[in-house]
Amino acid sequence: MSIAIIGAAGKMGSWFAALLHEQGHDLLLVDSRRDEVERLAGSMKRCRVARFGDVGGADVVIIAVPVDAVEPAMRELSAHVREGQAVIDLSSLKGRPQKAAEMYLPRAVFLGVHPMFGAGAESLSGHNVVLTPIDERSRELAARVQRYIEPQGAHVVTMTPDRHDEVMAVVLLIPALVVAVVARTILGTGRLAEAREVSGTSLEVLMALTESMLGVGRDLYSTLLAALPAAPSVASALESSAAHFSRLVRDGDRDGLLEEFSALGKELGSVDERAGDAYERMYAMLEALQRYPTTPQRKAAAEGPQPPSTC
Repeated sequence: MSIAIIGAAGKMGSWFAALLHEQGHDLLLVDSRRDEVERLAGSMKRCRVARFGDVGGADVVIIAVPVDAVEPAMRELSAHVREGQAVIDLSSLKGRPQKAAEMYLPRAVFLGVHPMFGAGAESLSGHNVVLTPIDERSRELAARVQRYIEPQGAHVVTMTPDRHDEVMAVVLLIPALVVAVVARTILGTGRLAEAREVSGTSLEVLMALTESMLGVGRDLYSTLLAALPAAPSVASALESSAAHFSRLVRDGDRDGLLEEFSALGKELGSVDERAGDAYERMYAMLEALQRYPTTPQRKAAAEGPQPPSTC
């Protein structure tokens, strides 16, 4: 199969290029970052650097560009996509790309696909992938995609583009807001270095998430916070919850805090079966994090004893 990847030099574009190359597909790599895309193409067989004008001959076109670049990419593609050609968008928003596809790619069979993982993933195995078909042709394409990725271990969920964006307000926006608040608060204490020196499980897991999302993911999450329709209501709900617990803490209300923690824990346990093994999963994550020590002392311990100096 011939597959064109728009944004091939980016993180997800190059990730899918490597996956699809390994599976034997011929690739057309399109990206404005010429040096990077040429290096990528040079590292793989059955692969060449291409331009937008070349994509009409591909069996499938994959758009793997940042959210803000999706509509310009579709506008550029509009003159080159043929009737019935499969076009897949991988961005983290689905409502806006769907509308853009209807405007610029009416001849194509368009499908929104959201891989719920980053470029650090080793494979599709164990990861969620959301598909957002809207009509018969896109549902047929979604079924083909599902048949292709499920045997590779992906868990597929299908929903409408608008429903996807509503759910992403919980999946992506709440963690993004929480880690931003965590970072601002903990930096404000002036005790981060000292806290990391003596930190336990909870802080290590929380800081790994915080630093990852605000580092590697800063462009994505800031864009989503500004673009997802449900973002303002989610932010208001989070602000209300924070104010509620802040009052309990200021009042020294131990009984109130215990009651809240107990009630929330029970409710989570009743609606999410994964809550039952959360403690074990947290320690499994910590064991993985220990491969990346956070202090010179821990790093030295992880590397083991060194040979004596001959100096």
